[in-house]
Amino acid sequence: MSKTYLASLAAALAFSTATIIPVQAETLRMASQGDATSLDPHSHNESFTNYFLANIYEGLVARDKDFEIAGQLAQSWEQVDATTWRFTLRDGVTFHDGSAFAADDVIFSMDRALSETSNFKHVLASVESYSAVDDMTVEIVTKAPNPILLNDLLDLMILDKQWAEANGAVEPINLQAEEKAFSATNANGTGPFSVVSRAQGEKTTLAAFDGYWGETGNVTEVVFTPINNAATLVSALLSGEVDLVMPLPLQDIARVENGAGVKVVSSAEARTMYLGMDQWRDQIIESPVEGNPFLDLRVRQAFAHAVDAQAIIDRVMQGQATLATQYVMDKVSGYNPDLTRLEYNVETAKSLLAEAGYPEGFELTMDCSTDRYVNDGQICQATVSLLARVGVKVNLIAQPKAQFFPKVVAPDFGTSFFLLSWTPSTMDSLNVFQNVLGTRDLENGKGAWNISGCSVPEADALAAEAAVTMDAAAREKMLQDAMALMVEDVCLVPLHVQQLVWGAAEKVEVVQHPTFEFPLEYFNVN
Repeated sequence: MSKTYLASLAAALAFSTATIIPVQAETLRMASQGDATSLDPHSHNESFTNYFLANIYEGLVARDKDFEIAGQLAQSWEQVDATTWRFTLRDGVTFHDGSAFAADDVIFSMDRALSETSNFKHVLASVESYSAVDDMTVEIVTKAPNPILLNDLLDLMILDKQWAEANGAVEPINLQAEEKAFSATNANGTGPFSVVSRAQGEKTTLAAFDGYWGETGNVTEVVFTPINNAATLVSALLSGEVDLVMPLPLQDIARVENGAGVKVVSSAEARTMYLGMDQWRDQIIESPVEGNPFLDLRVRQAFAHAVDAQAIIDRVMQGQATLATQYVMDKVSGYNPDLTRLEYNVETAKSLLAEAGYPEGFELTMDCSTDRYVNDGQICQATVSLLARVGVKVNLIAQPKAQFFPKVVAPDFGTSFFLLSWTPSTMDSLNVFQNVLGTRDLENGKGAWNISGCSVPEADALAAEAAVTMDAAAREKMLQDAMALMVEDVCLVPLHVQQLVWGAAEKVEVVQHPTFEFPLEYFNVN
């Protein structure tokens, strides 16, 4: 039987070339507490930014309306042998400026994703080489068999080579740079929407791309406004100033449920929240304590015992989350059902701190965003209070993500204690090992988000073996065993898996994906 994967059929079903003619053109007014950090699709691997840009840029493959992987800029593909994949590109696709899409754009985008300033090297970590066979065919050769290459490619967005070269955007912008490059505020993709105007932190306007090859709903204009204040955000929805709020502040769910002309839309999200602790410096930063307490496993265990994650779910998250026992949710490949979390126990935490040489606790700084995750600032405040009960004094630096991310993902990873989260876009835990849990190997695209610097070589070896194992059951066991090792080492303190909770006008039809994708081409305003 051919190894073609029936890609052409899948692509045809998921992405019909016949555009649905809308009954009436409509504007969708969206709002969130934060903004996309950039319009550069290879600069910052942050879910909201990625999925906002996925409406402007496209990849070889994408998730369809039903969350299945389908062809996007690739019309079809076949696996020629164990390590060689050949992609036939979609004919007749143009970028927003009218230039034709071709194989050179794919090769250029792969080069760009592997450049020094890219935050997406992990996407091609398994790739040995890639080349353009002709104008409409691309071949990718992996270093070893890769059972999830298509999943990996979900995060690779394609730019126009000529446009990037003409505008000094050959390399991704440096997130830490004070001067923002052209690609930070301008875009030229093949997606269903093009950028009309962009004022970061204020308003971004998109327009439906008339030359789009795929199906669309009836939304012809999208006006996105970041509204940092939660009360103002919800008031804008209730008053009809905006049509969609994502996420909806949890304390306002009842108000929206009881409001006229509005509704709550919710589903499971694949985002796991966690606390990170510096395990690579000899001296933690922004702390008067001598040395690095987190290098002692007992201190990491103490922090896990000191943080009442269930109380955070009940009080801060309004019950809109589930307790995390590990670093992925239960729908992700590699989830280990046998793992349990360290129980909340103040006395155990105090005892462990004393055994480690900190009977009176110690003082340190915590970094936290205030507009990235659901109630992120409140989660951090609760953590500060809980740790105070075991003698740990935490000085909280809470700031918008525009300032938070450049600090914590700087080349020197400028934090020793922080709140963060991860959503594996592949829905496979290997993605978490490649980005968050695996020992740092930044030159080869591994551990870019391992801000804690944790390292468990045995888990690395299992993840590396899983990366090239085609037997699904054997691979699953490897990932589960690797996850158990990371949990045992308390690489991070898992908190909870949050729910997707949006507020919308009754007239708005949306599609929610567990990875937080919001494919606007499937949205409608009735």
